[in-house]
Amino acid sequence: MNQLQQTIINKAGLEQHHFEEFKSYLKRVSLKNKEFLLRENFVCKFIGFVESGVLRSYIQKNAEEFNVEFYLPDSFISAYTSFITQTPASGNIQALSDCEVLVISYADYNSLLNSSLEWYKLGKYISDELFMRKCKRQTSLLMDNATERYNLLLKTYPKIEQYVSQYHLASYLGIRPESLSRIKSLTYIND
Repeated sequence: MNQLQQTIINKAGLEQHHFEEFKSYLKRVSLKNKEFLLRENFVCKFIGFVESGVLRSYIQKNAEEFNVEFYLPDSFISAYTSFITQTPASGNIQALSDCEVLVISYADYNSLLNSSLEWYKLGKYISDELFMRKCKRQTSLLMDNATERYNLLLKTYPKIEQYVSQYHLASYLGIRPESLSRIKSLTYIND
């Protein structure tokens, strides 16, 4: 059983026939490193599931990039506010490596939701996952110091340092790369 199938059946509480139907709507998107899945000011017309590779979402202000989220294999991906409101996205989603993403279009997703109330289990699971990630990050940015944010990052995304550059990690944490180096050194010394 692949990860998406496990998620739909075991986590969202649907059945095998639901997975087969869902799978029939999916389109595969292959991205090369640094290619965009979504660009700022375009409407997000998909919810995706990352099969392989790593992506980031980021916003840009005064030519500076601020990483907002990372998407590793076996996670859902979307500019969800743009998706549900069908308004332009305020950020970008970019591949940090070669990636394979399975996407369902806005129209097909809504068609599923309208076909049976059972599909709302999947919709709730996806929205809860995306919402909880956002809430944890927001709370951490407001309440935690840089070291605590770094530790939460490692807990949330085990092995992320193998896939994402220190520059992007520092941006996500809201610190400079040299500060992240200091935090990592102190963590190593304390361990």
